[in-house]
Amino acid sequence: MPRRPITQIIQEVKKLLEKEGKLSVRQISIKTHSQWRTSLKVLETMRDLDLVKEEKGTETEREERIFSLK
Repeated sequence: MPRRPITQIIQEVKKLLEKEGKLSVRQISIKTHSQWRTSLKVLETMRDLDLVKEEKGTETEREERIFSLK
């Protein structure tokens, strides 16, 4: 699979969050077919640009981060 530009992944994540509402980093990475680290980098960039908000997920063994559009 060829590399996609980060801007294209940002657009995919934005469309996905518009459709789905709230998703975790893992769910986003699976649905956009990108690596977990790339998805996290995209979401943190979008958070810094004030496009998404982040909240804590349910209390499980791992810390879960949930993102949604503002």
